Amino acid sequence: MKKITYSILFALLAFASACSDFTEIEPKGKNVLSRVEDLDMLLNYEYRQRGFAFRSVMLVANDILPYAENIPNLLSAKEKSLNGILATWDGTLDRAILTATDDAYSECYSINAKVANAVIAKVDAAAGDRYMADRLKAEAYVLRAYMHYIVVNLYAKAYDPETAADDPGVPYIKENDALEVPCTKSTVAEVYENILADLETALELNSLPDKPINTMRVGKAFAYAVKAKALMSMHKFPEALEAAEASLAINDFIYDQRQLTGGDFVRPRIDCQEDLFTTFYERPNLHAYTDEIMAQFEPGSISFNHFPKIDESGFPIGLIIYGVPGLTMWDNNEYYMTTGGLTTIDMYLTRAECLIRSNKGDDLQEAMNVINTIREKRIDPYTPLSAADPAQAFAYLKQLSHTENWFSYRNFVNLKRWNTEDAYKETLHKNLLGQEFELRPDSPLWIFPFPQNATNYNPNLTQNY
Repeated sequence: MKKITYSILFALLAFASACSDFTEIEPKGKNVLSRVEDLDMLLNYEYRQRGFAFRSVMLVANDILPYAENIPNLLSAKEKSLNGILATWDGTLDRAILTATDDAYSECYSINAKVANAVIAKVDAAAGDRYMADRLKAEAYVLRAYMHYIVVNLYAKAYDPETAADDPGVPYIKENDALEVPCTKSTVAEVYENILADLETALELNSLPDKPINTMRVGKAFAYAVKAKALMSMHKFPEALEAAEASLAINDFIYDQRQLTGGDFVRPRIDCQEDLFTTFYERPNLHAYTDEIMAQFEPGSISFNHFPKIDESGFPIGLIIYGVPGLTMWDNNEYYMTTGGLTTIDMYLTRAECLIRSNKGDDLQEAMNVINTIREKRIDPYTPLSAADPAQAFAYLKQLSHTENWFSYRNFVNLKRWNTEDAYKETLHKNLLGQEFELRPDSPLWIFPFPQNATNYNPNLTQNY
């Protein structure tokens, strides 16, 4: 059986210590997580402890510049920082020695240990309503599957059907794994097998709500969405289409940005109906966005044209902070993005991509209908697009995907996934202050290093690049 890392053990010990006052209401030695209601409270976790966890991922995907960092100094430094490596796409340098910690890695495994696995381990023996117990168990299995989906997509190779059975992946930590010795890595294929198994266990319980109490709790639409994304990564496109359609049958809401053009540009925190699950939410204001991601927005983009921007004409804040004139910097304290979650738009895009790939009957036209369904609420004035062939449709899909998934980890995952196929892989290009950089599909930067606070305690965590 795989063994959990020492770092997770330390996280559990810290968690237990922080909760000592609460546990004192029960006799010494008695676990307080003995009631279904206790486990329900454990799942009321606010997934924003590390809201900036995916900034490094956004850097590699070329969505943003390093936050509040002087770019001329970054480019001229004799020894590159980690941000310097990522921003200039320099895959020749050792990132592991510069990665003491990693918020995304730590938070995903911490959530698994402190929330998902704790619930799974205790719920069957907990006193209380059994239907509620089944719901909590289903939530925890989905949560565990999703956290591992994020980790394997960041710290291992993208799933390649030809090599996944041998490609080294990440540890898949379960509720009964022991704490006393370091864990071992599963292969990429094994990680995905476990993800799908956890999702099937959750769905077979038939207890997830169609509409959870808020978007930081797991519902049925999100469970199907995680399944769709996992199957898409595995190149199982017909099955991914089925799962995406199951998710959309429960929640197909699209946030209509046309209603925002005459007033406040607001996207609710936690309660946006478009969000299937909200994690690591953050406001995109005061970040500096690359010219390349801004060029992906269509001329009529409501986001691009109406989102409040910092006016540099009177006070050149971009030049002062970043050393770069004319940056696009958005300024809005009421527009929240789920940087680590999934949305209904992900399911629309998944459905469109699977239909483009099918090459059956009217599927190409239906794929364009899906793309236009999103665009109609994002573009003003709106004109529907049509595609003469799958290649043109896929180009439209990629452009829309870039602009819908900016400021999240999802652009990185999609680009990395497409790089496994000759038909869709691409070399990215960027220009920083007149210097040209490129990121090739086979660059080691598509795999993030395990952080030192994990590898120092676990010799099994050899790097995957």
